[in-house]
Amino acid sequence: MRARRQLALRPGKRSCVTPSLDGILAVVRRHHPDADTSLIQHAHDEAALWHAGQTRRSGDPFLTHCLAVAAIVADIGMPAPVICAALLHDVDDSPCPPGRVTEHFGQETADLIAAVRTAKLSTIPLTALHFGTARPTGLQPTREEAVLAIRLADRLHNMRTIACVAPTRRNRVARETLDVTHRWPARQA
Repeated sequence: MRARRQLALRPGKRSCVTPSLDGILAVVRRHHPDADTSLIQHAHDEAALWHAGQTRRSGDPFLTHCLAVAAIVADIGMPAPVICAALLHDVDDSPCPPGRVTEHFGQETADLIAAVRTAKLSTIPLTALHFGTARPTGLQPTREEAVLAIRLADRLHNMRTIACVAPTRRNRVARETLDVTHRWPARQA
């Protein structure tokens, strides 16, 4: 019980440091040494532009959420286009004009963002990410893998910052998250 209290998020207390773009780029270069990171820089700049002035319930700039989601996706080795979609996954909640993402990042990234926004975690098989199995370097993720990675990263960051959400919504989001974790495949020892 004491450990649970120590781990509980408290409003006003930061449980983790906001990732930086430089940190994300370093992770990308470690996983994908030949990656063109200029696209990620451009996605960051677009997210910063369109989320300027927006804040989260915690009072943090909204861009911190975009960076956190992108950092999680980068940490699991996703390639640059998926990280761009992670940075831009909430751009539809901004004044960004329709079609701008397609114009600047291509139809594939725009479609990935749309799929992330409409995907329900309960409908995606959690085995899509093939946890516990090594992927050959350079193998591109399937669309399903990319969508699941971004959705889970989004949910993880939202759970890390849930203390700032109203109790009713907090309970609903936490219950949905528990429902997803109960579907998780059992790990083989």
